[in-house]
Amino acid sequence: MRRSLITPVLAASLLVGLGAAASAKPHHPPPPPPPPPAWSWAGYYAGVNLGYGWGSSNVTQDFISGATGAVVGISTGTVHPDGVIGGGQVGYNWQFGNWVPGIEADIQGSGQRGSLSLVCATCSVVGPVTTSLTEKLNWFGTVRGRLGWTVTPETMIYATGGLAYGEIDDSGNISDGVNTTGFNLSKTSVGWAAGAGVESHLIGNWTWKIEYLFLTLDEPTGSVSTPIIPAPRAPPSTVQIDPIFTDNIIRAGLNYKW
Repeated sequence: MRRSLITPVLAASLLVGLGAAASAKPHHPPPPPPPPPAWSWAGYYAGVNLGYGWGSSNVTQDFISGATGAVVGISTGTVHPDGVIGGGQVGYNWQFGNWVPGIEADIQGSGQRGSLSLVCATCSVVGPVTTSLTEKLNWFGTVRGRLGWTVTPETMIYATGGLAYGEIDDSGNISDGVNTTGFNLSKTSVGWAAGAGVESHLIGNWTWKIEYLFLTLDEPTGSVSTPIIPAPRAPPSTVQIDPIFTDNIIRAGLNYKW
């Protein structure tokens, strides 16, 4: 009887001792998670942008006699196309310390347009000749180098410059009040673009940017034959239109980096 009581008592004592020993062990919290990897600008990226453009074209119109080839009048003026632009971009960056060189290409749709009226008081025997011109930048794109400097690990400022290309359309009519001739001159041309911007890490693989570009393009030039009789009296004349286009662009964008 005594032996049967001793066995449970010993077992209980052993369990109590083991529990006390376990509770006396120091408790170590789990190690903290590793820090997120440092942000790097290196790699491919693609994104979208939206902005506004305002341009300027100096237009020169020569009114030429069809009989003698002499210039019988010159009209000049400036048209200011402006409007919303938007599109997308792709690019690649390298990173060497604080320096971030890269290359970027973009393509933009444009709603920029502006109108102008030119008047030559002495160009016709009938009366003043008025040229009404509407200029539109239909689309454009650029291929540019970029050179950035990280002011913080996740924010950089950059300069950019390179090739620009786009389509400009000049249309309108020429009239002396009796005879009216319409015209449409369109050209896809090349030029250059340069500017600067700031880009910063947003969240995850996303970045945001704000950018300014100055862009210049060759414009359509051409001759328009009209039935307008110039002064002094001569056979029908030719009008030459020769504009030169420059543009200012400011835009904001989002990029996703791989």
